[in-house]
Amino acid sequence: MSFASFAKSVLEPAPYYSGPVWLNRAGWQLARMLPRHATHGLRRAAADFESLLSYCRDLRQSPAMRREPNRQNSGVDWLYGPIAGADPDSEWVRKLIAHNPLLLDTVAGMVRRRITRSPQIAYQRLTMREDAAYVPDAEAVLHADRHFPTVKAYFSLNTSTQDNGAYVWAPGSHRMSMARLRHEYAYSVRQATFIRGGPKALPAGSTEAGMVKIDSKAWQAMDITEEHILTEPNTMVISNNFGFHRRGYFKRGAVREQIRLVFHYLEEPLYATWLWNGLSALDRRRLLPNSLRQAVQYRLTG
Repeated sequence: MSFASFAKSVLEPAPYYSGPVWLNRAGWQLARMLPRHATHGLRRAAADFESLLSYCRDLRQSPAMRREPNRQNSGVDWLYGPIAGADPDSEWVRKLIAHNPLLLDTVAGMVRRRITRSPQIAYQRLTMREDAAYVPDAEAVLHADRHFPTVKAYFSLNTSTQDNGAYVWAPGSHRMSMARLRHEYAYSVRQATFIRGGPKALPAGSTEAGMVKIDSKAWQAMDITEEHILTEPNTMVISNNFGFHRRGYFKRGAVREQIRLVFHYLEEPLYATWLWNGLSALDRRRLLPNSLRQAVQYRLTG
C-alpha cells in the first residue's frame, strides 16, 4: 500500500462498505451502521433552532396573535400574526430569519434587484380538528400570486407531510412561455366574468372554493405537474410565486407550523416604499402611535 493510500484510509471517513464476504454475512455492515445512527440520534438540535421553538411556544399565548377557529368552515383552526415585537427576543428572531444574508442574497438573485427592506415575517400554526373533515379553501386551489415574478418563503418549524398541508408546487411553472401567455389571456377574461356574474356566469366546474380554476386544456398545454414539498423541521423553502402552487390537504389532527416571509413589497410603487420606510423610521424612534403600529406592523422594517 502506498503512503497516499494509507493516509487516505486513515484520515478520511469510513467507506460505505468494508470487510470480506464472510464478515458481511455475519452482520458487519449492521454493526457499523447502528452505532453511528444511534450517536446521530443523541445529538441535540442546533441551539438557535431550540431557542426559536421556545419563542414560538410563548408566541402562541400572545394576545397579539389572531385566532380563527374553524376558519371558513374548513375544519382548520388558525393561529397567526406578525413577529413584530420590540422586545429583544422578537428582534433576535427577525435578525435570525428575516435579515439572514443568505436568504436575502438568494431572493435578490431571483428577483434581480437589490433588497433594501426586510420581508414581512409572521408566525402561523394551522391545526386540523379531530372531529371534522377537511374542506379545502381558496389557498388549496392551484394558483399564482401575481402576473410577474414575486417571492415568498417559509421556514418549517415541524415536519411537512402530505397529511398536514405540505406546500404543493408545479415545477417549471414560474417560467414564461406562449402557453402561459395564452392561459393568462383566457384566465383574465374568465376572472373578470366571475367577478361580474359569479360562478353561474362560467361553465360548470370552472370554480372551486371561490377561485377560478386553471382550465384543463391550459393545464395540459403548460404541462403542469404537482409536487409536494416535504421537509424536515429547520428547513427554509423559497419560491417564485409567479409559478403555480397551493396548500396541501389536511388529515384529522394534523398540525402545520411555520414562519412565513413575503417579498411582494419588492414590486410595490416607489411612493409606497417611501411611505413604509418613513413609518419604519418613526417606529424605530418609538414615535408611531400604538394603534397605527398594530394596523401596519406586518409591513414595518425590523
